[in-house]
Amino acid sequence: MRTVTIVCFLWLSFAGFDANGQQDRYTDSLLRKLDTAAEDTARARVLFLLSDYWADKDSARAVDYANKSFDYTEHRPFFRGLAHFYLAGAYFSYDKKRSQQEYLLADKWLGPFTTPEALQYRSRAWHNYGALDQYMDDNRSFVNILLTKAIPLAQAAGDNERVAWGYMDVGSVFMNYKDYSKAGYYFTKAIGILRNNYLEAKPVLAECYINLAKARLFEDRALEAEPPLKEAFRILTTAGDSSYLPSYYTISGMYHIRMKQWDQALADLHTGLNIAERQQRTYDVLSLQYQIYEAYQQQGKPDMAKAALEKAYLSYQRFPLAANRKTILYELAKTEAALGNYKPAYNRLMEYALLSDTLFEKRTAKEIATLEARHQAAENEKKLLRLQNRSQLQQLLLYFGGAVVVLLAAFFLYIYRQRKKREAQQLQIQIARAQLEGEERERRRLARDLHDGLGGMLAGVKLNLSAFGHDKEEGQQADLQKVIGQLDDSVHELRRIARNMMPETLLRSGLARALEDLCKWMDNDRMHVEYTLLDIPEEMSHSQKMDIYRIVQELLANAARHSGAREVFLQCSGRENRFYITIEDNGTGMQGKQGGEGMGLANIRSRVAYMHGKMELDSRAGEGTIINIEINVTANGKN
Repeated sequence: MRTVTIVCFLWLSFAGFDANGQQDRYTDSLLRKLDTAAEDTARARVLFLLSDYWADKDSARAVDYANKSFDYTEHRPFFRGLAHFYLAGAYFSYDKKRSQQEYLLADKWLGPFTTPEALQYRSRAWHNYGALDQYMDDNRSFVNILLTKAIPLAQAAGDNERVAWGYMDVGSVFMNYKDYSKAGYYFTKAIGILRNNYLEAKPVLAECYINLAKARLFEDRALEAEPPLKEAFRILTTAGDSSYLPSYYTISGMYHIRMKQWDQALADLHTGLNIAERQQRTYDVLSLQYQIYEAYQQQGKPDMAKAALEKAYLSYQRFPLAANRKTILYELAKTEAALGNYKPAYNRLMEYALLSDTLFEKRTAKEIATLEARHQAAENEKKLLRLQNRSQLQQLLLYFGGAVVVLLAAFFLYIYRQRKKREAQQLQIQIARAQLEGEERERRRLARDLHDGLGGMLAGVKLNLSAFGHDKEEGQQADLQKVIGQLDDSVHELRRIARNMMPETLLRSGLARALEDLCKWMDNDRMHVEYTLLDIPEEMSHSQKMDIYRIVQELLANAARHSGAREVFLQCSGRENRFYITIEDNGTGMQGKQGGEGMGLANIRSRVAYMHGKMELDSRAGEGTIINIEINVTANGKN
């Protein structure tokens, strides 16, 4: 049985309305409150609600309302944090990197506050940040954020329902990885939290029971799925909430299929399908139609199974998830083949192959070849009846052989070009690394020469001048002291240059301390540097630490020299084998500047490329600059 599990619950705040009239009344009511609100904080909260309402309906309008809220939160850190949270929600559906950046800013602004509301918002911000990681196929990051950030913050806020949601999301991720035992553990944990905190009437408890039943079915423990299904149905009928019924009937239908109770299975599935269609829940419609196909297919009714699967495929058009489409196309191909329809089966399997991760997956290639052979055999039998002589058959085989040769030649040409492209990229990276390593060696040599050579000479000159001045007249001694003072300044400047070329703090105290010292040194009356350093890993090689230090050093130097910024915000963090750098300034931006990117940004890009990372730059004239960098780091220094 093929199933796709998706974690789609987001900790946003607005539940939505079904009728247009209710929508209009709700937004009109909020706009009237905005006009009559006496306090800036009241206006900000109304704008938050408006932005949240439009977040999944009209992103541009949601962003506009969220941006307006910043006008009323300038001197209120807590509300500024909420403004970033709702702006992140507005960007959530179409600019995921910007959304994650805003969630991090929300957590930064709300961090000093320990009220339950602040902790809840931080929990929601981290949850949604992790959900975006999951959307980009980083399930491990999502689980790590849930267990180390979102759930502990919800526990600190005393929000047990949100804690249960968090554990249920963790269980859903393990369902995706087919670790059904561990998924069942987290679903059971969520159930225990809700029941122990007198939340038994909550529909979320019903969803926990439904998910637990699903996990038991996939573990082939069908008999253990019946009790949680009964509990879920009892809660849903008591609470009067029908939004979870399509999910309940889907799993109930699966249970009866496993028990080979065909009539009850189809009755439950059709009941759920009617509810899902009435509520316009497209994903549930797709899941129910697929289970109806399973019921017919396991009964040995391929015609009815095919009809159900065709309906599921049509539903996909309104819910285009590639994994769902691949599953349905593959099952359609099998069903057509079972019915003897080889040409449609071949076409469906070719569609499936185009969606696969690689062009020649072993199983797909084998099945395509088998179906193609069957189809060609059937076609050849028909043509042999019409062929008058052997030459026509030979001509057909010649065409077929030529086509195979052309396809193989195109395939090997593609492989050859890809390999050459990778070799060229590796050569460019090696050249860039050699240049950077040469530059670092030269920096170290110059630093030693300046500090040990010229620095020592200047110190000796100073001592000689001091000794020489003892027997001079008072006026001459004053002039000599002035020269000695200038020489002192030169020695200090020389040591500063040497320290900049080779940071001693990095060698002595590690990357985190070196970055902190660098930010403090760059902070001055002309440019304030605010920085956040999170989970900086120290198990990297020295060369990787040096590369990261040079990248941050160049970013801050560019902001100081070229941007004209008064405020700079820097954030560095590490997670698993990734290191993240974000810098934002309120300077003049880069658009319209002569000559494009300078040597500083070129050096940064070279270091990022060598570390197999990526760099994104967002800059508009008069609106400042944002740079996001993500690079690979490992304990042994190999990228």
